[in-house]
Amino acid sequence: NKPGPEITMSSPLKILVADPVPANLTFYRELLADLDISCITTTESDTVEQLVISKEVDLVLIDSGLKEPDGYQLINNMSANDQLRRVPVIFTVGNLSEQRLALHAELMKYIEVIAKPLDRYQLMDVLEQYKHQHQLRTLIDSLAGKDEAEQVDSVDEGILGVNADGQIIYANYAAERILKASIRQLNGIYLESLFEDPCTRVQSNWQQHPIYKVTLSDQILQVERSGLWRLDGESIQVKFVAAPFHSDTGINLLFAFRQLKESREAKDKIARLSQTDRLTGLPLRSAIEEQVDRLLMKASLAGYYFAILYIDLDHFRYVNESMGHDLGDQLIKQISERIEQLVRRDDVIGRMEGDEFVVILSHIDTPENAGLVARKIIDSLRAPFLLDGHEVFIGCSIGVSVYPSCGDSSSVLVKNAESALAQAKQIGCNSLQYFNNEMNRFRVDEMSFVYELHQAVEKQLWRIQYSPVIEPAGQDIVACEVKLFWQHPKKGELPLDQFLSVAENTGLAPNIFAWLWQQALTHIQQLTQDLSALTVIMPLSVSTLVREGGVDWINHQVADAGLAPEQVYLECPEGHMSNRDGVLSQLLNDCFRSGYPLVLDSFGSGYAPFNLLKEVPYTMVKISEPSVAVCEMSKMDQALIRASVTLAHELGIRVLATTIDSDKQLQLLQTMGCDWLSGDQVLRDLQQTPYSPENMSLFLRSGQ
Repeated sequence: NKPGPEITMSSPLKILVADPVPANLTFYRELLADLDISCITTTESDTVEQLVISKEVDLVLIDSGLKEPDGYQLINNMSANDQLRRVPVIFTVGNLSEQRLALHAELMKYIEVIAKPLDRYQLMDVLEQYKHQHQLRTLIDSLAGKDEAEQVDSVDEGILGVNADGQIIYANYAAERILKASIRQLNGIYLESLFEDPCTRVQSNWQQHPIYKVTLSDQILQVERSGLWRLDGESIQVKFVAAPFHSDTGINLLFAFRQLKESREAKDKIARLSQTDRLTGLPLRSAIEEQVDRLLMKASLAGYYFAILYIDLDHFRYVNESMGHDLGDQLIKQISERIEQLVRRDDVIGRMEGDEFVVILSHIDTPENAGLVARKIIDSLRAPFLLDGHEVFIGCSIGVSVYPSCGDSSSVLVKNAESALAQAKQIGCNSLQYFNNEMNRFRVDEMSFVYELHQAVEKQLWRIQYSPVIEPAGQDIVACEVKLFWQHPKKGELPLDQFLSVAENTGLAPNIFAWLWQQALTHIQQLTQDLSALTVIMPLSVSTLVREGGVDWINHQVADAGLAPEQVYLECPEGHMSNRDGVLSQLLNDCFRSGYPLVLDSFGSGYAPFNLLKEVPYTMVKISEPSVAVCEMSKMDQALIRASVTLAHELGIRVLATTIDSDKQLQLLQTMGCDWLSGDQVLRDLQQTPYSPENMSLFLRSGQ
């Protein structure tokens, strides 16, 4: 053997310990000093990420008891950060049966989880192993050179260090992810076993392996395609290079590999031929209908019920738009796995298209049992999913058809379940609905409405209204509220809230709102000379915001109109804020940091949790229009408005009430403490003043 380089450590392993209990930090400092490990400590969770970067930390020990963010959220954040995701983590947990531990199971595969109270010797053993891994990593990085060091631990190329006996003793970040195992799981495994399924031999045959024979004579072995078995039992295709490595570290061979990916087109072709979804492995529509046909024959002879549950995810499109299709695919897989856990072995799950699934309950005692299963699925899918370190919330709606009352053919049963689903989605998120004959008519009406909305976009059948907003104290006009109406050829004028859901679900909303913003801001420019005192409230489509470059688009529109961000209030409806992943809140926070005041529309309508007021720094909330409409007659709505105003003011948030249509409503809402008011009654009152509401210069007074 040629003499190799020795490990030279310019600095010892550096660990950051984050624990909320100061006494625990004292324990860690003493323990780490005995192990010759450099230690940085903190009790503040929000300082961890910056400390890891600024102090160039090699290892992080995180306690689950940290707050804001807690330990789990902190690990999620680190895994989603390109600068932090490669840093190894030890996670100390007080209760290993915690539900959140199960939610983060995929992430925990690569993290050392240790139960509290700690076993001192177990912890010392874990730290010694990380210390050794750090030494090996330091050597490999130094040989690669500073410019190549990042490549050594890239996200694409896995590197394994193998000793003279053929056992793995080192793995980089990418190797752990590709092989679905941590270094502590890989440590001691024979490299040859990754090439065999299964490795049935009792004794290693490493010295007869081609990799050993080639590298023994200091040659490099390069293979363009080979099968490799991950530790979870799945086979992958890789290209690899095996090179001799002479050192005193115990590593005699470096095995570098990259996973080869099949093209999406090839997978889709195979899926079509096999009638199986390439992503989830579930049967597709044609296979589902064949299964229903077989069940129809059995059920008609035996005289029992079976049911079809047609499942559609609520707002899944926003996950694709905001987080990308790869993470959207991961979410679809997790959803299919979660549904599979809730049904029986004889039941069938299929993927119809996009974010739609079907469950066939092969034999039920009563039709009501289908609803019980549907409710279990709805409750299960409301729990968070973990995607790239982010907790994502998404719901579903379900339509149910039951044989024989809802049809006697596969096509009719599936179509009727779809009709029931459409009705469920009209009711709201996380709803289920059984099919009845009235739904066929509803389905036809809905399809007609969608067609008419497409026609409205094409022909621009819109009207924009500019409503003055006043401040009750001095009756000063403080803002201009922009509203959109659809001039429907049959139903008359429809306000935005009556077609927004359909526009969002059909993907038409970005086109509609692009037209609205361009027309409104151009109109304001044409009618006003001094823009400096103008305040305008602009409705905002959620799909416009979450698409790529949504915040930049808003910035360009506002700048081109000659307005500053603080002059434009962005209004998002509460109903479209529910069941959303954290990306939307993050984008709204980006808007706020850019200077835009934020308005939460339809506050108090019951769609969104109060947590929204914690996640997003709203400047103003807008009272639900139905509550305003009946407030002079309904004591309950008066109580709800008072409670909403009190809550908002306690949080330092102002309150806007619009669509005020009578003097009594105006006086009542003013008495309740609403900060801004608008509506037809406000307009009528202003017409009694010397100012003309038709002139946009009216709105320039802005509280003067």
